[in-house]
Amino acid sequence: MNIPRLFQTAAFVALASAGQGTAKDLGTHGPLFEVEEPSLLDTIKNRLTEMEAAGELDQMRQEMQDTTRAYVNRPRPVPGLRKAEEYSIWEVDLSITLTEDLVDHQGIVFARAGTVVNPMAYSRFNKRIVLIDGDDPDQVSFALSDGDELNTLLVLVNGDPLGLMREHGRRFYFDQDAVLVNRFGIQNVPAVVQRADPLMQVEEIALGKNGEVRQ
Repeated sequence: MNIPRLFQTAAFVALASAGQGTAKDLGTHGPLFEVEEPSLLDTIKNRLTEMEAAGELDQMRQEMQDTTRAYVNRPRPVPGLRKAEEYSIWEVDLSITLTEDLVDHQGIVFARAGTVVNPMAYSRFNKRIVLIDGDDPDQVSFALSDGDELNTLLVLVNGDPLGLMREHGRRFYFDQDAVLVNRFGIQNVPAVVQRADPLMQVEEIALGKNGEVRQ
């Protein structure tokens, strides 16, 4: 048996027992402070006040305005497109197949799952859509050479739509997120999309100088 370790253990127990019997309140020493985290809202307000005093808020507002104005004037170009080097034509079927029954407000089924629906049968849209690179003067000339506001939509895949509107007095749209390019499988511009019931017809057109169609 380890005698010294036994005495150490006995002494520890005795001290612990004595402490329980003689413990007393020694009072408070020094000031006590309530633990309080700073308010997140107050922190934000203080930071904004500092930024305003330093002119940082005005600078931030101006940068946001400049960024927004730049995006409106020149949206992000549709990537991957090239200038058409030869004529190409194809058709696109816009039909969809329903994956579930369609019901009206009274719960009556008016179209069953598996039904093929061609939106062309229900749409009166009959405008030509001309997609061009607005930074190419030849393509702009081609787009403006035929049609008007009533029968033709001019759609940019690159360029400054507002600038072209001011210059030519025509509305120019932009293919945001490449919706039209992807839907019709366009790889080159200029491209013309128009009805060819019951399908849509797509043409990619090679141009010569001054926007003339190259034969």
